[in-house]
Amino acid sequence: MVGVASSEKSTEMQSAPMTPMASAGRDKELVIVREHVRNGKNLVVFGPEGVGKTALVTAAVNGMANVLYCADTATLKTACESLLAQLKLKVAEADNIVRKRAILQAAARKKRCFVFDNVGWVAPKLLSFLENIREKHSMVIVTRSIAWSDIGHLHLMLWDFDKLELAPLSRVATLQVLRAQMERLKLRVPDPAEFEANVLRLSGHNLHLLMKLCRQASTGKYVFGGHLSTSLLEIDRRIAELGTS
Repeated sequence: MVGVASSEKSTEMQSAPMTPMASAGRDKELVIVREHVRNGKNLVVFGPEGVGKTALVTAAVNGMANVLYCADTATLKTACESLLAQLKLKVAEADNIVRKRAILQAAARKKRCFVFDNVGWVAPKLLSFLENIREKHSMVIVTRSIAWSDIGHLHLMLWDFDKLELAPLSRVATLQVLRAQMERLKLRVPDPAEFEANVLRLSGHNLHLLMKLCRQASTGKYVFGGHLSTSLLEIDRRIAELGTS
């Protein structure tokens, strides 16, 4: 595991999902990610869903030059599409071999750090692409787990990567993130203390879910008679999730 250690704008990070994750409780981890990117060292960031992995990494590399962010590393196809968009490249043929070649040729012009987010089970073809990139560039891998059963063949490549495990934030730190999100959305509620307690309970300190609940509450549809109904808010959120599943 990684021990805690103590510009130029990059247009290539523009599509990375920035969130108000204020670095509450994550200052040391932010430093670790930034130092690895600056020094060209490989890093894998892992932890359970909603712990704030994407928010941490995108906050750490925001504004750093030569960073290529791949938002969807589910398959070779989605990874190529994400990187082509970052590089502003258009490939006429819908062929992964042609796409890979175009990405590798464009990236070869200068040394970069590739950030691969939402990494799950890695099949051999995707692994081969990642290994090609790793030969000349540094990488940050973002995934829920580094177990073979969860990431497949990628497990073979991570043996010499530094590893940064994220545990859920404390209640105090999660509350700071919640308040930062409310401030960003200019969310005003009749009873802030009650709203905060309910959102923390409903989200289970899952930052992704917490932010979703805040965005939903900011529509103003859940205030009745001076009271914000978080129970209705949660029901609507679950219905919306069923509709997209």
